[in-house]
Amino acid sequence: MIPIYFDELAAVLTACTRLRPDECSPPDLRALVADHLTRTNRALADKVLAFDGSQLLALSAFVCQAQALIGMTAGRIPAAARFGGTR
Repeated sequence: MIPIYFDELAAVLTACTRLRPDECSPPDLRALVADHLTRTNRALADKVLAFDGSQLLALSAFVCQAQALIGMTAGRIPAAARFGGTR
C-alpha cells in the first residue's frame, strides 16, 4: 500500500507521462519526483520521496500497468500521453 490519496496518485501518473515505458523503474520515478514534482507539488513530492523501497516498487509497477493500459510501449507513446493532454 502506498500512503497517498487517489487525487495524488492521479497527479503522479500525470507527471509520469514524461517517462517512456522503459523509464519506470523505482530510481527513475524517484528522479522524476525530485525533478518535476518538487516544482509543481512540493507536498506530494515529499510524500513520494519518503516512500520505502517496497512502496516505490509498487508505484513503479502501477505506473507501468497504467502505461500498458493506454497502449504505451517502448516504441509507441500515444500523443495524449506524450504531451500530457487529454482528448
